[in-house]
Amino acid sequence: MKKARESQEQQFRNRDEVIRIVFEKNYSPGANEVPFTMHDIRDAIAQVTLSKPAYKENNVPDVRYQYTSGRRPLPESVDRLGPCMIRGRGKARYAFVKLATTLQIQIQADLATILLPDATPEIVLEYAGSDEQGVLAKVHYNRLMDIFLRITCYHLQNHWRTFTKGKGQCEIDDLYVGLDIDGKQFVIPVEAKCANDRLSKTQIVQMIDLARERYPRLIMRPAGVQEMKDGSLVLMEFTPAAHPDEIKIKEMRRYKLVPMAEVPLEKQQSASCV
Repeated sequence: MKKARESQEQQFRNRDEVIRIVFEKNYSPGANEVPFTMHDIRDAIAQVTLSKPAYKENNVPDVRYQYTSGRRPLPESVDRLGPCMIRGRGKARYAFVKLATTLQIQIQADLATILLPDATPEIVLEYAGSDEQGVLAKVHYNRLMDIFLRITCYHLQNHWRTFTKGKGQCEIDDLYVGLDIDGKQFVIPVEAKCANDRLSKTQIVQMIDLARERYPRLIMRPAGVQEMKDGSLVLMEFTPAAHPDEIKIKEMRRYKLVPMAEVPLEKQQSASCV
């Protein structure tokens, strides 16, 4: 197990070196965007392999995707000139985009926890797993999107990966459509992270791009779900901005699913009447 972790960490360091080479090859002082292609990545892999013969890259597209998906932050050698992210610029074309703000979504430390009766079927809890799809199963069965957004939400699709015009591959963890009391219709793209990962604007802006292109007539309400170490779920609604620097948190609430007997009903009922 220890040897496997060390091997994985070495692979991460090798990929960091690849992406550093790609960045430095294409960087121009003062540029807000640094364009590159998959061909640049392949060239950089070959360069790293010359100095580190043990490095074998079996998944070239994943070298770029691990950064755009938020699985791993860009290396310090890239971020030293200011925070940036990788965005698609067409098929097999990308760019490092300079940002004014950090990519990470910050969770409010003193957020109150709202206890809700857990309606997740036991068989789902048994087999759902501990990744983001397990988190989203709890959101779905407990209608947390309805509760949080105060509209009726209908689950449409999950783990949707496709291409958007001029921006390349995009992915949405989960997708809902919704209705409010006046009959207005909404599209709700959702990005989720389990407790070991953190939400990032990298994925938020991608899912906004995809939902806007596919459902231009619907009102956009992008949302995020962050699982916490204690098992609670923090739900967030974001501004539907086109640029990462303009993505802001509109509302944030923390829910914990517990047996009905553990819900402090009297306390929560009286608080709701204030």
